[in-house]
Amino acid sequence: MNSMSALQETSVQSGNKTGKSSRELGKNDFLNLLVSQLKNQDPLNPSDPTEFTAQLAQYSSLEQLQNISAGMAGLSSMKEQFGRMSALSLIDRQVVAETDKLQFGGDPVKMGFRFSEPVEKAIVTIKGDNGQIIDQKEVLQPAEDNNFLQWDGTDQNGQPVPEGRYLLEVTGTTAEGKETRGISLVESRVTGADFSGSDSILLTESGRIPLSEITRVNNSTSAAGTGQ
Repeated sequence: MNSMSALQETSVQSGNKTGKSSRELGKNDFLNLLVSQLKNQDPLNPSDPTEFTAQLAQYSSLEQLQNISAGMAGLSSMKEQFGRMSALSLIDRQVVAETDKLQFGGDPVKMGFRFSEPVEKAIVTIKGDNGQIIDQKEVLQPAEDNNFLQWDGTDQNGQPVPEGRYLLEVTGTTAEGKETRGISLVESRVTGADFSGSDSILLTESGRIPLSEITRVNNSTSAAGTGQ
């Protein structure tokens, strides 16, 4: 039996034992092929040592890739566990999230904004799901850092709005008169956590917020107003 026939036969046997296609070879299958090649080669016409060295190098590369893959899987598991512990540690804490989603449950909501450049004036707009304007607030000379204010759940006419989901939009005007879009912020107390999906979700008084959107954690609720 020549070397090629031995390799093919060993490949088929390995595939039959594992129930996988002969094209899907693990490092053990690859090593078995090399051993079979050595056993079945013609001693009067041995395999090319250069080719054999190349095969060993391929085996070494395969083993290293599998070790790296196993290590990455371990890191992914550690990251998931760390995310869960972080989420649990935030229960009953005040958190600030970068989000334009606002959940009104009947109590005043603390919302905020910031800009990437100084602005002379900011307009905070609360919209319904259909894009209709519910309420607007103007903030003159906002702080360069985070700015916060409270919304009491009333519309532009001072009438209470129903509980539900709203959208937060912030625009600013620079000293040169240029309009720029701000980053919306919502502060809320964490009441629980949900790990059923791929991302850890914080359950807050302002709705569901992914842990990845949290930018700040406070010990207690800060006083309402700008620059907090």
